[in-house]
Amino acid sequence: MTTLDNLTISLTLNCNQGCQHCWVDAGTASAGELDNAEVAEVLAQARGLGAQHVKFTGGEPLVRKGFGDVLAIAYDLGFRISLETNGTGLTRPVVDRLHPFFDRLHLYVSLDGATAEVHDSFRGQPGAFRRTVDNLRILRERDGYFSIHTVTRRQNLAEIPAILDLSRQLGASQLKLILSVHDLGRGRAIQAEAITHDELFALLDALPPQRFWDYRWSPSRSRDTVLMTTLPPAFQPTGTAVTCGWASSYVAVLANGDVAICHGMYDVDEAKAGNVRERPLTELWESSSLLTSLRSWQADDLRGVCGNCAVAESCRGLCRANAIARYQDLRAPYPLCQTLYAAGRFPTEMLRDPTRDATYEPGGRRLLPVLGGGCATS
Repeated sequence: MTTLDNLTISLTLNCNQGCQHCWVDAGTASAGELDNAEVAEVLAQARGLGAQHVKFTGGEPLVRKGFGDVLAIAYDLGFRISLETNGTGLTRPVVDRLHPFFDRLHLYVSLDGATAEVHDSFRGQPGAFRRTVDNLRILRERDGYFSIHTVTRRQNLAEIPAILDLSRQLGASQLKLILSVHDLGRGRAIQAEAITHDELFALLDALPPQRFWDYRWSPSRSRDTVLMTTLPPAFQPTGTAVTCGWASSYVAVLANGDVAICHGMYDVDEAKAGNVRERPLTELWESSSLLTSLRSWQADDLRGVCGNCAVAESCRGLCRANAIARYQDLRAPYPLCQTLYAAGRFPTEMLRDPTRDATYEPGGRRLLPVLGGGCATS
């Protein structure tokens, strides 16, 4: 049996903000979202498959009715738990209710600016910055551990050093810089605001040393504010990168019960293995044609520069959501790596064969061609 290590459950698409970059286009709850009993069954099956960690996301999980009950179920099952939130709902009463779970709960809180002007414009909600910062101070006061996530765009590029300073002042365990805007959901409309290659490297050079974001549940219980980025593994020190493990050790359950390789795949049916209301998670994980075929991939199954990359076996093309969004092809290269290769900025020493042309020409909708042909959708 292939062990499931990590699970993400999107509890709702309901959200109290309107982020410009939201890759799931959250706003109102979707029809037929899983109820607490169904979520409890998913959690129990995931534990049976070996899962140690669950991440709750949305939408905004804190606006889901009965979220506290879901959290307690996961905790009682022995999960290590992470929670993605915009932070505006972390009022003192809410933090008090979360407090009993703090020994196995880590929060990922979004902060996209060091000023209200920038952060609130990202979030589409006046006053969001002040509420989030005030609530993070409450969280620290109650000894809760959290990391800060920042989506990097031209609009907030100049504020990144100040966001790092603020993260340190607030006592964050980590600051994660997300260096690209997913070309999904509302993010499709703001691709022109993505930072350029020159801006990317100038930013990284200006910041203290960084680590690659570790997709496993591993935040230290510290206030060290380790700086982490989503710069691809080929640009990181060898052996430092740990990707999400899509299909091999990780899977996502969407708010409507769909099981997908990533929790951003709401509108990509070809990236879904099935639905937990029709087939149990255990069965989907162990025997769906989609997931079993993806586990057999080798480096050469990836296209473009990823198929010629020295760390392809461990990286596996990094974020498949980004590849699908940009190229409509699951085997496509990671977009940032491919565009850097096309610009002559991919490190030659990280190519398995530097003489091999790794140009990628997207063509047609060929999202999930499985080994041996065909298209896996179940």
